[in-house]
This record gives sequence, C-alpha cells and structure tokens, in this order.
Amino acid sequence: MEKFYQQKTEETLKHFESDRKQGLSGKEADKRLEKYGENTIQQQESLSVWELLWHNVNNLIVYLLLAAALLSFAMGETVEGIAVLIAVVIAVMTGFITELRAQKSIDSLQSMIYTTAKVIRDGEVMEIESAKIVPGDILVLEEGDAIAADARLLETSNFACIESALTGESEAVEKDARETYEADVPLGDRRNVVFAGTAATRGNAYAVVTETGMKTEVGKISDMLTGDKKRQTPLDIELDKLGKAIIIAALFAAVAVLIAGVLTNQPFVEMIHISIILAVAAIPEAMPAVSTITLSRGMRTMAEHKALVKSLSAVETLGATSIIASDKTGTLTENQMTVAEIILGSGEMFKVTGNGYEPNGKFYKADSEDETEIDATNHDTLQGMIENGALCTTATLRENEGQYEILGDPTDGAFVVLGQKIGIDRQKEQDSGLKKIAEMPFDSDNKYMVTVYEGEQRTLIIKGAPDVLIDLADADAKEKEKLHEYNDTLASHGQRVIAVGFIKDYQGGTDEAELKAALQQIKIQGFAGIVDPPRTDVKEAVKVAQEAGIRVKMITGDHPKTASMIAKEIGLKDHEKTMTGREIDELAGQEGFNEKIEEVAVFARVSPKNKLQLVEALREEGDIVSMTGDGVNDAPALNGADIGIAMGIRGTEVAKESSDMILTDDRFGTIVDAIKEGRIIFDNIKKYVSFLFSCNMVEIVTIFLSVIFLMPMPIQPLHILFLNLVIDIAPAMALAFEPAEDDIMKRQPRSKADGLVNKRFLGRIILSGVVIGLVAFGFFNFLMLTDHELLYAQTATFTFMAVAQLMHIFNVRKSSGFGLDKTLLKNKPLMGALLLSVGLQLSAVYVPFMNELLDTMPIQAGTWGIIFAAAAISTLIVMGLKKLFQLK
Repeated sequence: MEKFYQQKTEETLKHFESDRKQGLSGKEADKRLEKYGENTIQQQESLSVWELLWHNVNNLIVYLLLAAALLSFAMGETVEGIAVLIAVVIAVMTGFITELRAQKSIDSLQSMIYTTAKVIRDGEVMEIESAKIVPGDILVLEEGDAIAADARLLETSNFACIESALTGESEAVEKDARETYEADVPLGDRRNVVFAGTAATRGNAYAVVTETGMKTEVGKISDMLTGDKKRQTPLDIELDKLGKAIIIAALFAAVAVLIAGVLTNQPFVEMIHISIILAVAAIPEAMPAVSTITLSRGMRTMAEHKALVKSLSAVETLGATSIIASDKTGTLTENQMTVAEIILGSGEMFKVTGNGYEPNGKFYKADSEDETEIDATNHDTLQGMIENGALCTTATLRENEGQYEILGDPTDGAFVVLGQKIGIDRQKEQDSGLKKIAEMPFDSDNKYMVTVYEGEQRTLIIKGAPDVLIDLADADAKEKEKLHEYNDTLASHGQRVIAVGFIKDYQGGTDEAELKAALQQIKIQGFAGIVDPPRTDVKEAVKVAQEAGIRVKMITGDHPKTASMIAKEIGLKDHEKTMTGREIDELAGQEGFNEKIEEVAVFARVSPKNKLQLVEALREEGDIVSMTGDGVNDAPALNGADIGIAMGIRGTEVAKESSDMILTDDRFGTIVDAIKEGRIIFDNIKKYVSFLFSCNMVEIVTIFLSVIFLMPMPIQPLHILFLNLVIDIAPAMALAFEPAEDDIMKRQPRSKADGLVNKRFLGRIILSGVVIGLVAFGFFNFLMLTDHELLYAQTATFTFMAVAQLMHIFNVRKSSGFGLDKTLLKNKPLMGALLLSVGLQLSAVYVPFMNELLDTMPIQAGTWGIIFAAAAISTLIVMGLKKLFQLK
C-alpha cells in the first residue's frame, strides 16, 4: 500500500489523477466505483436459524439420549423411548429459542446508518452517499463532519479531528496538510491524513481520498475479525469432558453387569437387557434441559442488570474470568475532557469535581493539609478566570435524553462545562449585552486562541499552551519562573494544562496584526489541568474485581505517564508497571514475551494489533480473558478474547458486532456484576450436575449389587426414567435459583483443575451414590427377606430412591455444611419443586393409572416409616463423610 502520509500533496494528487479545484468527473467517479467497489465495511453474518438449531442438536449428551431412545424402541420399550425423546426435544428447543431471541436483540443494535459526505466533482461541491466515495475524490471537511474515508489532507485551516474510536486517544489531533514524514510513524501521529470513522472537531479542510471500504484503517481492523470466533469456552470444554465421562460410566456399568451376569450363569439375553437399562441409568437425561434453563436464566438476569449477553455459553464463561483487559478511553474513563484542577496566577490551587460533561460539580480549595469546599462565585479571581476560559471557546454543550455531549473541540468543551458549573454560559453572557467583537481561532502554529469582548469595558482573552502564554506574559523573570512551576505541577499529575490570560481594559484594535502586537501585555490568570476522568463507579468495581482474584489490565492509546496516573487513581495494582506498543512490537515472538505481559498492568500507545497480541499472550498463559472496549480499535481484541465486552451507549457498531456482551449502561461495574452472576451460575451448575449424577449413581450401584448377588431387579426401567425425568428434574432446575454463597467474590478465579470433572466431583458422586445405593440395596433385600412380593419391594425401593435423592439435595446445595437452613427460604422454587416431586411420587404409588403405566402398587404406612428413616440415615452418613474427606 502507498504511504501517502510520506508524500507531498501534489504527489498524491498526481498519483490519483485528481484536481484540487475540479475533483473527479462524474464519469470517472462511476468507473472507479465499479473498479474499487462501494465504500462500505463488510458486516459479519449472523447465524442462520438452521445453524442455531444445529448448534443445539450437535451435543454429546443429546446423541447419547438419542441412542438410548433407539435402544429402548429396539427392546420394545415404547413408552421409555418416547419419554427420552421428549427430554431431547425440550433440551434442544429451549436452547434454540433462547439463542434465537438473543441474536434478534443484537441484530437490532447493528442496523446500518445512512451517511453522506461533501465532495468536489466536475468543479462543484456536492453531497453524496458515503458509500459512493472513490479514491481520488476531493473531500470538503468542516467542523462536526464525520469522515467517510481515509484521505491525504490538501489544505487545512485550524483543523483538528477526534480519533479516539480508532486510536484510543481522548484529545483532538491537530492536523496540518503541510506536514510530510520521511519514515513510518504511528497511526495517531500522522497529522497530514484523516481516517474513516473519525470526526472533524474544529476548522475546515480539503483532502484527497486515498483508501475506501475494507482498505481503510477501519476496514483493516474489520478484516481482522473474519473467521470463526475463538476456541471452545470453559463450559464447552467442561461439558465435553462430562460427556466423555458419561460414556465411560455407561459402558463400564453395562460391561461390568454383563460380565457379572455371565460369570454367575445368568441368561445372556436378560443380561443384555439389564446392561442397556444401566447404560440408560448412567445418562442424566435431564441435564441438557437443566443446563439450558440455568444459562437462559443467567442471560435474563444479566440483561436485567444492563448486560446483554449474546450466547448461553458466554454467560458462564464470565464467571471463569481471571483477567479483565480494559480499554481506558470511554471504558474506565468518561472519554469526556474535564477540568480537574486549577492553579491561579497567585499560586492558589483548587480542585473541581463533576462527572464528564455533566455541568454539575463542586470546588475545593486545596492546600497541603486539607481540602475546603468553596463557592467559586465568591472568589473574584477564580470566577474571573473561569468566565474568561468559557468565553474564549467555540464549543457548545448539548443535552440529549439525559446524556451530555460537546459539539466542537473537547478542550473547549471542558471550559464550557467548567463555566456552567458556576452558572456562566457563553450565550447568556452575550445575550446580557456582552458582545464578541474579534476572534483569532486556535492555530497549531500559534498554539492559542484569542477573543475580544465589548461590555462595560473591552476585554481581550487568550487561552492556549502554557509555555507560549508565559513567554508572552507581561511579567518579570521571577514571576515567569513561578508560572512555569504551576504548569509543571499540573503536568506532573498526568493532566493536559491550558493557560488563561487577559488584558482587562484592552485599548487596541481588532485585526489579527493588532491583536498579536497586544499580546505582550497579557496577565496570566491561571492554569487549568484537564483530564479524561475515571467513571464514578470504576474505583469500587476495580477493588471488588481484585478482591475476587481478577487482575485488571489497562490498555490505552494515551501516553504511559497519563495512563499510569489514571491507573493509580482507580486503585489498579502494579499501576507503575507499564509497557508501550513499540516495546510490544520489539518483544513479540521472543522467549518470555507472554510472562512479561502477565506482569505488566498498564499498556500505553498501543495499536489494534498490539491489543490482539496482548489478549492472545494472556490466553496462551491459560488465563480466561475478558476484554472491554468501545472503539473500532478495540474490535480485534474483543473478537479474540474469551469474552469481548462492548459499550452499548458510546460503543461503535464494529465494537458491538465483535463482542460477546454489550453493556447497555456503559458501566465498568456492570462487568463485575456479570462476573459475579457467572460465578453463581457455575456454582449452581456444579450443584445440579452433582445432584443428577449422584442420583444416577444410586440406581447403578443398586442394580449392580443385585446382579452380583443374584437378586431380582430392585427397580424397573421405567422407574429409572421416572426418577431421572420426573422426580429429579424439578429440584435440579430449582438449583439454578440458588443465591450466591457469602464468599462468592472472595474466591480466586477457578483453575482448570477445578472444573466440573475433577477428583472432588467424582469423590462426591461416588460417595453419595455408593452410600445411598447400599442402603437402597439393603432395603430391597430386607423387603424380600420379609416375604413381600417382588412388585411391592420394587415399588418401595423405587420410592426410597425418590425420597433419599430429594433429601440428598440438602447435601448438594451448600459447598460446605448442610443445606437445610434459613437460606432455603431464599430459594422458593426449590421448596416448590420438592413438594411437586413428592406429590408426583405419591401419584406414581397410589394413582391406579400410574400403577398400571409404571408397574407399581400402593405401599403401607409402616413401610413409609422405614423409607424416611433409611433416607435420613443415608443423608446424614453422606454429610458426615463429605466433611471427613473434605469433599467441598
């Protein structure tokens, strides 16, 4: 690609065979449009309905259930087969419908916006659709215009652009068509070009279009987003492990029973049948439905808390986050330039509070010991400086549905807002009789702006770079030395410093030469330290995240010193450890690069490519990375992170499209709230998976022991399905409503060894399954030895399993301790589910239709007493052993 910023203007015009005055002809523009294509950015396609459906069908558990259904039909167990198919349909359709709704919500956010631009064609300035712009077009740019293509500036007049969406830098960038560069310079330092996706904030310019569409800098970033989105999520990996564990468990149970049957001379066909029953018992038929419902509920909960999550798996992945790699501008900060400190020419220092462009705030007089709130309108010198600073601007503050925005230069905007904090409004001042009679706009060469107002007396006001104004000031060397010290004080705080001066009773003329000649008489009123302030909730959110073991890393296009100061202000650990984009480029690919990235807390002057490199390095080190951002420059990293989080209000469409989650309130604190919800979800997933597998293990142990000891089957196949699909499913679903345990945000992020399938998980399953299974087997034998008929013994054993499994839920709902306590009142769905399951079991035992369908019979009151006693004993034994072996 040509490096047009290294060319002179005439060279670029010659390259594109264009003319500054005439532009392109309409005929030539049409030819180029056909050759280069429309000036648009390709959008990522949404998943089709069929792709979403396949995503929910293509699941190992679903395949196992389908296999179980086919085996049931093959064995002539039609009711059993239909029951399993119903479970499959529920699981698949629940996930499909939920993800379809989520995608429609996102699609509505990504609607295309129609834009236009002014170009010169056939010697005339005309407004055309931005998509029709071609290389060689001459753009006509004015304050407030959105820039629709990359272009080399031809002429500039006091021209500046905001490029934060592309570079991440908050301040407006001064542009100058006369600049050329002999070597490569970073994107944010190319002062002689403009970029698509940015906006003009001051002055006017002409520029020749050099790149359009996907070849613009924005297009290159968008091109980084092509291809599949990331690898498997932590939950996908865990469920994949779980599926494999289920296959092994099912095959082991089936083969073990078959071998045991052969060794004990049992009929081979009957053993095959029993093996299939055990395989069905090993599969938690309810798990896909419960997983989908739990994640769906998490998605709804997050939406209620202003976090729109695009996929079900992303809901849980948030809970595994170990690093939040956060863009600074617009995410940790307001992306709204604000006056934070003032030092008057007398040396008095003041601090100013307020939130971004909102025109409300307080003033504090700062000294070495204390900060005292003052009324700025009662301090003549302070009020005078603020008034003059607000009058020496061209920006306008506008409110739109409670959101404030600045039209014009952000630095001017900071002074406009400062003035309104004490009731000074430029328009009101002019309406009251104060009249602007002269103006010298800010110029990148002069580095100041001058206005002259006529009122009771004529006043000249100047605002600009401190060094320039101090040199101009009517002061002796000692006074100037003091003024330089005040400037250095604010600069050392990581602030951009602007000086304000005036000539109180100005007697000179109003043309530019006369104004410049008079500037040697100015008095410096004071200095304003301007910052892009942290969001109000960020400090507390960062604190909570760090207490939860989550490392927060700041990524920005700003200067390292400025970034480090903001990092310190928001309480970021290791805020002094910084690295620049240039250093990343030098170290990338070298040994130890990833380890170095792990140590650094603040990354400054980084490019979009650098951000993606950081995310990839952290992921390679085993971290689960949540990347936040709002600009086009953040999109590749958002796409490459485990969880990409875009700002919904200030975020660009490209950032939203690249993300997994959109914050509809733009609060960094919402991310931490979402991580907490993700942790709760994972806790609850562990609880219901443990519950379901424990229940299945009870059935396997009981049947396996019966085969080994040549006993009849203690329960029948439909009893197994009734337990798995009817009795267990409601309490399992209700575990999704479990409230957060007290230490949920005091724990470290879970390690990969602490997934669903680990030694502790297997220990809990085996322990509870074996204990309750042994008691069930003993209970069945007791009934058989006391001359009860087989059908009665099977019904009673079936009922015991139901009661024992429902009691076991109190061992499951607490990671430590017993779950039958006052916290149960916070989960009313669980209380209702337990009552429902008990009612369904009673219907299975006492309703004639159910007796016939399930092959059961009514049981006597005395048997109920034994059932409850045995279930309570087995529950207490499990609780004691869990505590003994520390199986939390």
